[in-house]
Order: sequence, then structure tokens, then C-alpha cells
Amino acid sequence: MEKITYNNKAAYNALFHKSRFKIEDEIEESRFSLPDYVGIFLTKNDESLPVFGPVGSCEKVYSRKSSKNGDHSGARIVLTRDNFGHRATGLGGVGGTKCEAIDIVAGSLSASKQLRDGDTQSRANFAEDGARLYLTERGDVSSYFATATSETNGVFEPSLYKSGAALKADHTLIIGRERVRILAGPSKYDDGERLVNGLEGITPIIEIGGTSSEKHQPVVLGDNLVKYLDKMNEEMAFLLKKIISLELDLTQYKTSMSFHQHPAAGVGAVATFPDPFFAIPEMLDSVPQQINSTSEAIISEYNKQILKLQAVGMPNLGITGTKENKILSSIVYIGE
Repeated sequence: MEKITYNNKAAYNALFHKSRFKIEDEIEESRFSLPDYVGIFLTKNDESLPVFGPVGSCEKVYSRKSSKNGDHSGARIVLTRDNFGHRATGLGGVGGTKCEAIDIVAGSLSASKQLRDGDTQSRANFAEDGARLYLTERGDVSSYFATATSETNGVFEPSLYKSGAALKADHTLIIGRERVRILAGPSKYDDGERLVNGLEGITPIIEIGGTSSEKHQPVVLGDNLVKYLDKMNEEMAFLLKKIISLELDLTQYKTSMSFHQHPAAGVGAVATFPDPFFAIPEMLDSVPQQINSTSEAIISEYNKQILKLQAVGMPNLGITGTKENKILSSIVYIGE
């Protein structure tokens, strides 16, 4: 592997850049005088790369390089049947039908712990190949790419016998000039949609996390969370108001009682206690207020529990909140 100096300060529009045509003309003039081993201007082609093979009799391979023996190497597109390695893997390897697949690879075994060259023959290696786009009509992509099974209820769904599209590389970049949409579930066609295995009524799930994530949590719905917190703030303000009111009533009651005292019975006694003649009316006046306050507190607590059910549901029973008020998504989950 050669070490070269590469300075990529910024990308530019290769089609309309003002010096684009000048650069291409200079390359065209100079490339005939440069030996192939120099390698610049996309001329290097003598690199020894792993060879793709053995090739199945039903497969068609398009590769950047091929030897005199017809061996395929370099970047490749393989039109094949579902498989993820040797010719006995996948549904195609066991003789399955309706399992067409396309495997697009750049960098055969380039993530291997050892440097591999043309002396190495390898078919697809989903762990050690550099970058891959794999499409299968029927397969088991979750298994092929060795991803973890989530322990969170409702998150993981087996991919066996289902169509799959998998993209894997060191860095995977998706760019949308206006927006990027990541959606799950059947589309809004007139007759609906089903999976290739015939299943209908699919529960859409979007799982975001590491390949080894085994526990996931539902994403919070921002607008509904704000609405829920606003309601909680209102409830807290109401309870605070009730607490202040109760404290004022209690203070008023204690103050009234302090003015209604008389000497204790007995010769030389100095202790005093509230006079029942004055205490009973105070009590009778405060009882209805206390009953009303308690009733309001009970109603407030009841409404708070209703609001909580609308927001978060009953997760232990698999019940989500209402569509308008739930704060946890039932579609998008993030790995811990």
C-alpha cells in the first residue's frame, strides 16, 4: 500500500468550475507521455487486488478489472441470487427461488486485519469488504450484517424471507438538498401494500442505534411534550395556590384561637386553653371550606391522572397515549 500526500481543502463543481476545461486539456496532453506506473490522472491499473470467486453458474459479474484468466477484481457489481458469502449461503445457496439479489462492492477485503492482494480469492464478505450496497428480493439482511436483536418490546422484527436493502461503509452520507425523509410503513396506494412474504397490516418501526444496541427507548414527540409540560405547570400552579390558601386558613384559625382563652380551673393554676364557646364556631366555619378544598384536590388529582394516561398510556400493558396527546413515539426508537 503506497503512502501519498492528499490535500483536499474543498470540493468544487467539476462541470462548471472556471478552470475545469483547462485542467482536462492539460491532463489529456500529458497523459500520453506519462508511464502507467506513475498513477496520477486515474491511470494506475497495476494494483494487485483480491479476486472475486468462485463465480456461481447463475451469476453475472461486472468488475473494474479482469485478468487474462477472466478473474474479476476491483470494484464490482454482482447480479446474483440471495447469498452473503460462499455459494451455500442465503436463500439462493439452498436452492430458493424468487430471491434475486444485487451486490455492489467497492474494496474487497479492504477492512481485513491483513493486507490482501491478488493471491486471495474471496466472495462477498459482509464484515471485511470496504463499502457495500446489497439488495435482495428475499433474504435475511439483519442476520447477514450481524446486527443485535433488541430486547425492547415491539422494536425488533425478523427480516427472514423479506426483501432487504442494506448500505454499509465506514462513513455513510445521505444528503438531501431540500430535505431528508426516513419513513417506515406501507405507502398510501389505492390497494395498499404487503410484504414479499404476503404479510399485510405491518406495524412500522424506525430503529436508530448502534449495531449492538439491545435496548431502545421511544423518541419524545416535541409538540406534545411541550403541551404536557404546560399542563403540568398549570397543575403545579394550582396545587401551589391551594397550599398557600390552606396555610392562610390555618394561620387565621390559629390566630383566632389564640384570642379565645380563659384561666385554667384550680387554685393558683396558670395554664390556659381555648374556650370551646369561641372555638366551636371557628371550627364550624372552617369545615365547609376544608371540604371544598379537599374536593377540589381530589378532582385535580383525577384530572392529572387522566392527563397522564393520555400522554404516556400504560406501557406495562402495551397501551400508548392518545394520538393527539401522547408524548412518546410508537414508531421511532433510539438505542441506549
